Amino acid sequence: MRNRASRSRAFAITVHAVLPVMVALVVGGSPHAAESEWSLQLEPMYMRAYGHDQHVLTISESQVGPPAVENKTAVNLETESGLAFRLELQNKRKQWGWGVDLFSCVTSQKTDGRTAAADGPSGPIDEIVFQVADREYTSTAPTEVLFYSILEDTDLEAWTLDLYGLRTLADKPQSGIHLQFGLRFGDFDNDYFAVVGEREVDGTELGASSNYAVMAGPLVGLGGDVRAGRNYIKGYIGQSVLIGSAELSNSSTDFTGPVGTPTPVSQQTFSKEQDVAIPITEFRVKWTYGLSKMVALGLGANTSVWWDVSVPPGVIPIEGGDEVFHENTIVFFGLVAAVELTF
Repeated sequence: MRNRASRSRAFAITVHAVLPVMVALVVGGSPHAAESEWSLQLEPMYMRAYGHDQHVLTISESQVGPPAVENKTAVNLETESGLAFRLELQNKRKQWGWGVDLFSCVTSQKTDGRTAAADGPSGPIDEIVFQVADREYTSTAPTEVLFYSILEDTDLEAWTLDLYGLRTLADKPQSGIHLQFGLRFGDFDNDYFAVVGEREVDGTELGASSNYAVMAGPLVGLGGDVRAGRNYIKGYIGQSVLIGSAELSNSSTDFTGPVGTPTPVSQQTFSKEQDVAIPITEFRVKWTYGLSKMVALGLGANTSVWWDVSVPPGVIPIEGGDEVFHENTIVFFGLVAAVELTF
């Protein structure tokens, strides 16, 4: 992925900054370490993402008539399903504790390639127009074949890393509830690449990115569990805000000739940086069954709602783009298979 190296370096810097804190907490525990309980949770999940499906192409079909008719079709990206994971390390004492939580999801956005040509005087469709960003291509004859296709690296990537404390509010033999509070680090990146034009004649290669620097902000949540023998039902609801900056950029390269061997004609680029704040709401529920005192297996569901995440600029067609409802919020929903180790 373009810009992946810079994001990987940022993630590495964050991890290197956090690891010394983790080591200090583990090594320099309190004199009552014998009373503490450690748990490590590994949660691979099948992740679906909803929302944030950009409107990238408007197809207009016109009939001169009589009667004159114009139909418009909006083409949106769809975020692919894929694998994600969550890893959590916790240390609990009688009333207090701490934890580290890592979540990561990388997936792609796709849409089917489109081709179309007008029928001309011999058919009902007199004109077809493909509108993308600030470009449009028109066909008025069957020999003028328009095309649109998504290119590689049209990806979406998100991760969070939490450092938090725990405060037990209630702890009974069959149930418990605790307050979770701390600091969240995170990143969200969205890249878009496509090509559009008239087959064998000319076209435009489009690129747009929303690349966030590593962000940070407060985290607070409430968790609890209900126990029945070896069975546990665990739940969590949390709220956080990631605060930082994002680099929003786009580019367009016009070319002549076929896509395979294009001749570049001109290029335009745009880039700006803006401050951002992304609220994140989370819900988690999980059932686990203890195979032994140390090992438990479970199933569950995780939902993470990222509110009002910026869409890469220069993606939505200018003319007619406002006619389509455009949702910036993205919802990650994952089905979880969990392994929990207690020691």
